[in-house]
Amino acid sequence: MDIEAGKTLTNEEVIRELLELLKKNAMKEQANDVFEICSYVDGLEKKIDSMTEELTNMQNQIKEMQEDTLINNAKKALSEAQEQLNTRCEQIKSQVFQVKVQVKSTAKCIVDEAKVKGREALYRVSEFLGIKNKLLNIRENVRGAIRTADKDIAKTALLGKGLREAGQTAANAFRTFADKPEVDYSQKEQKHTITKAALVPMKAVRKMFVLMELHLDASIDKLDNLAMNVQIDKEKRMENTKSEVQNVPDRAEAEPERVNAEIVYAPMVAEAHEYQYNADAFEARGGVDVKMETEKEVPKVREDKAR
Repeated sequence: MDIEAGKTLTNEEVIRELLELLKKNAMKEQANDVFEICSYVDGLEKKIDSMTEELTNMQNQIKEMQEDTLINNAKKALSEAQEQLNTRCEQIKSQVFQVKVQVKSTAKCIVDEAKVKGREALYRVSEFLGIKNKLLNIRENVRGAIRTADKDIAKTALLGKGLREAGQTAANAFRTFADKPEVDYSQKEQKHTITKAALVPMKAVRKMFVLMELHLDASIDKLDNLAMNVQIDKEKRMENTKSEVQNVPDRAEAEPERVNAEIVYAPMVAEAHEYQYNADAFEARGGVDVKMETEKEVPKVREDKAR
């Protein structure tokens, strides 16, 4: 199934249609779960885009670093680190795209079947659990990226320190040769160009990987929650149906499929503005804001787990 470039899952018409069907059929909790799962996936994509921008900026700054033997060797090492992180981002982006395709395809199947079979078909939203393995694989990839970023940050910091100290030593050697007093650099806070060109972007990318991991944790928990809510609704529905059969046997025999077939279907009309189904509630728990602080996301994930 085609996914329009740059379009979020929560703005896909088939997703909006599914949410509307769930809401109209007294399955509000399941609708909230589906919406938040889609929002989490959208958030992953936004973070990848932000990381790609940081890495592109890093690449450009490395190219602009001054030319000398030491710097040239450093530029080569930094470029390799940047390329590795960029490759990892592309892998994760491809994995997220596959999740989007599966979510949209599953939603379409459910909506199409609901038009024919009624409310019973909406229980198939539990099939979104099928993306869990994909999300687990993405999380493993993200965790690997965090480990790689940690190593690169440590090596880059050490490289910057060495180059800075080498430059200071050379500068004092020239001062000594010119009969000028040496400068005590320990009293001055100085940063090598590598800090701005590579270390800052690397730390920014690592932070976004950490946020992605938290996002994925919440997504996986929400999938489990959705499956549980569907099961609870099924059991309630069966109990109600059993009660109706006992109280009105003649009607139950005449209309055995009536209860499960009930459904309110309203065709959706595409709108230009962004779909906002329960968006306020979602944003209040962290949403898809790329700039959010890690400290603010951790309790939100725990809150979802507690449910």
